[in-house]
Amino acid sequence: MNKLMPRLLTTCFALVYCSLSYNTMAQQGPAANVNIAIAEQKELAPMAWVSGSVVSRNNSKIAAEVSGRLVQLVAIGSAVKKNQIIAKLDARSLKIQRQEQLADVENNQAKLNFEQAEVIRKQTLVEKRLISKTDLEETVANRNIAKANLSAAQARLAQTEQNITFTLLKAPFDGIVAERLSNQGEYVSNGEAIVRLVETANVEASIFAPLTSYQFLQNSTQLNIRSPLGSAEVPIKAMIPISDSRSHLMEVRLDMSAIDWPIGLNIKAAVPTGKNKTVLTIPRDALVLRRNSISVFRIDADNSAQKIEVSVGIGEGELVEVIGSVKLNDKIVIRGAERLRDGQKVTIKNNNHVLISGNK
Repeated sequence: MNKLMPRLLTTCFALVYCSLSYNTMAQQGPAANVNIAIAEQKELAPMAWVSGSVVSRNNSKIAAEVSGRLVQLVAIGSAVKKNQIIAKLDARSLKIQRQEQLADVENNQAKLNFEQAEVIRKQTLVEKRLISKTDLEETVANRNIAKANLSAAQARLAQTEQNITFTLLKAPFDGIVAERLSNQGEYVSNGEAIVRLVETANVEASIFAPLTSYQFLQNSTQLNIRSPLGSAEVPIKAMIPISDSRSHLMEVRLDMSAIDWPIGLNIKAAVPTGKNKTVLTIPRDALVLRRNSISVFRIDADNSAQKIEVSVGIGEGELVEVIGSVKLNDKIVIRGAERLRDGQKVTIKNNNHVLISGNK
């Protein structure tokens, strides 16, 4: 009996230990697959997201340069090329006017030829003292008047010919007809808008930033933007450091030529509001957001996940400053943290690293 007691006690201790280990593993669950990133020091600047929209460099109301009845008009939504005819006015009355002015030019040309011949003839008579110099001077004056009348008639003819060309309204740039402001068959007056043409080849974004950001924007060449269609980083094209007394906002133009976003789309842009400073950063994907807390999971040397409460500071793009017990070069979970429990074992995977880290 005494010999059996140690064996029974050993067996009981083994069963209890196995039971406790099994319960612990059952609570922790199997090892979770995660992706990680390394906590790094980066230079970041405080940012503010400001509103803006995608705009065209040329959004023009094309107007008639002569009056007339609209006999032809391009359809709305049509893509047109530079110098393509987008509208046509009735030119019949102008062509009749041109015929009258052509006859007027010929009449004045004949009058000038006659007066020029008279000047030559009377010069000879004056030399022979057959007429007075007063007669010659009068003829010279008539010749000069005929020359001026001819010039005026030619100018009127040139103006009419130009007006005839203006009856063909041509696109000043490549674009899309966004709106028809007049309808075919209507009589339009000189200067009245007929269509609205929007250039789609040179697309920009217009954002309005605080004037206090001007000194920081001068050191920036690109800005991060986002919209319902995605996010991107685009070059700064121009800054207009002028504001009114109410808004204290200045306009910044961004080059959107490399992004296929429609004109009029609302966007937001991250504008620097302070100087760069060196901070400890992690990807935003690492943050586990709860109602009353923000946390991350750090992977220890034994591949177990440790939950750490943190607070966040400034952010830029996919990176965010982390404040707490996270240290430089810590392994931080960036994918798979939603279901992790404190102390749970993990298996580090390399898949989706490009997607998660935000690297291109």
